[in-house]
Amino acid sequence: MKNQALSSRGFLSRRALLRGAGVTLALPFLESVAPRGLCAAEPAAPVRLMYWFIPNGILYDKWIPKVVGALDPGAPPESLAPLVTAGVLGDVSILSGVDNLCAYPESVGDHATGASGMLTCAPAKKVIDGVELGISVDQVAAATLGLKTPRPSLELGMAKSGGVGDCDSGYACAYAQSLSWSDKTTPRPKRTDPKDAWLWLLGTEDASLTVEQRERMRRGDKSVLDYLVTEATGLSPKLTSEDRIKLDQYLTSVRTVEKQLDSAAVPLECQNAMPPATSTDYIKRLGAMMDVMEFAYRCDLTRVVSFGFGNAFGPGPMPWIGVSDDYHALTHRMTDPGVPEQVAKCISWEVEQIGAFLKRLKAMPEGDHNVLYNTAMFVSSDVGEGGPHNHDNMACLIAGNAGGRIASGRHIAYKPEDNNARNLARRRTAADRAAALKIPNSNRMANVHLSLLQAAGVPATNFADSTGPIPGLLTT
Repeated sequence: MKNQALSSRGFLSRRALLRGAGVTLALPFLESVAPRGLCAAEPAAPVRLMYWFIPNGILYDKWIPKVVGALDPGAPPESLAPLVTAGVLGDVSILSGVDNLCAYPESVGDHATGASGMLTCAPAKKVIDGVELGISVDQVAAATLGLKTPRPSLELGMAKSGGVGDCDSGYACAYAQSLSWSDKTTPRPKRTDPKDAWLWLLGTEDASLTVEQRERMRRGDKSVLDYLVTEATGLSPKLTSEDRIKLDQYLTSVRTVEKQLDSAAVPLECQNAMPPATSTDYIKRLGAMMDVMEFAYRCDLTRVVSFGFGNAFGPGPMPWIGVSDDYHALTHRMTDPGVPEQVAKCISWEVEQIGAFLKRLKAMPEGDHNVLYNTAMFVSSDVGEGGPHNHDNMACLIAGNAGGRIASGRHIAYKPEDNNARNLARRRTAADRAAALKIPNSNRMANVHLSLLQAAGVPATNFADSTGPIPGLLTT
């Protein structure tokens, strides 16, 4: 039977496509056959990266330890006390004094610029249409770590993305609703249905498919890949030097997909696991989301995850802890009697959930340690404190040890070498912000991200406006 990938003149058609494992591959345009860096060492155990967003900032006096150095489980700051209860305070580090000055908006719009800047460390262009930002750090990580797993990354959230229009004082909804960005103009949608996310991790959103059916699909995709490599390689003698470069790039993309298909042989116990039920109840859905993230790591379906309690301004009222008013609105009324206590309660509840998830990871043995030890989780927010809407001295909690590359149980305090950067950024103009970012202070959030990339074995020497790894975080 004639293979339809070849044209009648013996050319490999540009329409020879692979649609499998969520991937589409097409041969690049090759004129001569057309019809008229760095290498990172492989970690000893899988190192995972997680990025967790807590909206509306923190309260400094209840978050930042009073003493620099070892964290004291006997006298933790109020907001961090749930980590002691969960038995994971020694598995985290608190970084104070970290700035993300790129998130200062032009005039106002702090929540949108802060949420979008948390993982990109890029200033958002103030527009409603035609957004412009930067690639997010999770996607930089996924480009390397994602070669080893069926899914390069997983984007989850408790609130949906994809909204249009003005969501924050002239800033597009994409900024307020998207932590993860593929590039400077492409926000990545979140999965907000735990069952949908679970099935997607396994390679299908069709719950009716059996394990055997999924495996046959995987083997079929592999066969198509093998054929494409053979046929494309056979074209090499006919190509110009320019087309050989294009063909090499194409074969590299094919081999990338091949690696993902090889890694897609999910253990039977994972394929047979029952997905969580869908629920409209926030607490039940949050628990199911944690099930999905744990499942993804336990079965090594992805090593890069981002998650948020809500979008910018979220998650709204928290009646389950007795807070009936909108959480964001409360942060604007910090001088009202009883409001600071309610805001503190919201933050403590968020930390309690994070602690519960960290406890799960710590209970999963892996090699000589556990999954939490082999993970680096970054926790931060859209603003420093909800009242002043600042973007200096941001919340910055690092959980896990990245396989031993990060020492935990510490408070590391930073400050800018040149405080004029903060002063300039607080003027809230594009020109002053640009001038602030030119000052090479080492306490910038991009340096934290660069450190975590390197800890995970990603061959990165810079990220966004980084000046180098943040001092004192990595063990080597």
